[in-house]
Amino acid sequence: MNTLPLFFNLTDKPILIVGGGDVAYRKAMLLNKAGAKITVIAKNVSDDFYTFLTTHHHKVVQKSYEPHDLTADKFVLMICATNDNDLNERIYHQAHTLNIPVNVVDTPHLCDFIFPAIVDRNPVMIGISTNGNAPVLARLLRAKIERILPQNIGTIAKQAGNFRVIVKQKLAHISKRRHFWESVFNKVISDKSLKSLDDELGDFIAKKPSVGEVYIVGAGTGDPDLLTLKALRLMGQADVVLYDALVPDVILDLCRRDSQKIFVGKKRSYHTKSQDEINALLIKYAKDGKRVLRLKGGDPFVFGRGGEELLACKQAGIAVQVVSGITSALSASASSGIPLTHRGVATSVRFLTACYQTGEHFDGLKSTYHADETLVFYMGLHALDKLVTNLMASSVTTDTPIAIISHASLPTQQILKGTLGDIVDRQAKVCLPAPAVIIVGNVVKLHQSSDKWLSSL
Repeated sequence: MNTLPLFFNLTDKPILIVGGGDVAYRKAMLLNKAGAKITVIAKNVSDDFYTFLTTHHHKVVQKSYEPHDLTADKFVLMICATNDNDLNERIYHQAHTLNIPVNVVDTPHLCDFIFPAIVDRNPVMIGISTNGNAPVLARLLRAKIERILPQNIGTIAKQAGNFRVIVKQKLAHISKRRHFWESVFNKVISDKSLKSLDDELGDFIAKKPSVGEVYIVGAGTGDPDLLTLKALRLMGQADVVLYDALVPDVILDLCRRDSQKIFVGKKRSYHTKSQDEINALLIKYAKDGKRVLRLKGGDPFVFGRGGEELLACKQAGIAVQVVSGITSALSASASSGIPLTHRGVATSVRFLTACYQTGEHFDGLKSTYHADETLVFYMGLHALDKLVTNLMASSVTTDTPIAIISHASLPTQQILKGTLGDIVDRQAKVCLPAPAVIIVGNVVKLHQSSDKWLSSL
């Protein structure tokens, strides 16, 4: 974070603008909307700018800027918008000496503060900044947000401000108040029909929820762009987050900032919590009235033990929502360019695990393998030699193509391909790290080598 975004109250605050052109005019219009008292110093001021300033009772001084025009007792901040670079720099250093924050327009290294691109739904204000690096990008992002933000969000926010005292009187606990407001604003954001706030509050109180809720959410393979919209919404409202070892910080940071975050990761040789302990935590926090997010790598229902957590919660009378994530097999397929099915090559696909609940390893296919089939293995890298041996014992030929996709969809992704006959030796040379997905079948032939492939070994 190069700059800290803050919202200042500038009502009746004296602000100096040096410059009389279009840029200075645009800054003055923003400051006027914020209620500031503006003084403009410029030898030449455009007619429209002059009319604007006098109409809104601001001060115009038509002369060249002089050092005595800026004093610490006159102005709380200033904007410099002239075409004279030497003058701009002199004003910047003078303002620094006087401890007056200054913005020299379009000169980031001479700015103590930056004007963001603004989405204005008063009292809802959204500021977007690239710290001066890409102002066009900031404007494009503003336009995108303008399109998706409900037009009435500001009106609802004003009504909420007037209604807060009533909500506080009727809902004593802060978590209940938060849940109520989230239910209201989620309706607004989702363009759902909203009753009057009195009726919404009455409906909320009538429900009288005795326990919380559990969200079992798939975080995918680590790329935040692959999260579903529903996952993001639930991540933003959960009170408690129980997360796995495969959930990266970049995704965890998208959860509500003040939520309680508990690591319950399990790796092959180390479990911080057993599955029974995780189930118990989900139930405990939900019975305390919390909204509990179980954030899992991949998809909860594909070798993710989400089914066990769902059953435990249901048996305890806890409401549960399950949100799919992009499972690692699909992510690895897309990011590596290996289709799992392909006309004329593969007509079916099997998802398998190389690590059973008993701790035993994959011991062979349970049904006959066909050449037009794709096999995808989860959690098989640590026992690659046993996996290959048992595949060949299941009549999968040694020349069958195989690919290992490590860190699928992430910048650190690497891919190694070979055949059942040589993949163990290839992996021994490069040692691709877990987590990894292993794809077996003729579909591996469909992709050409690229800079992420290690197939030449």
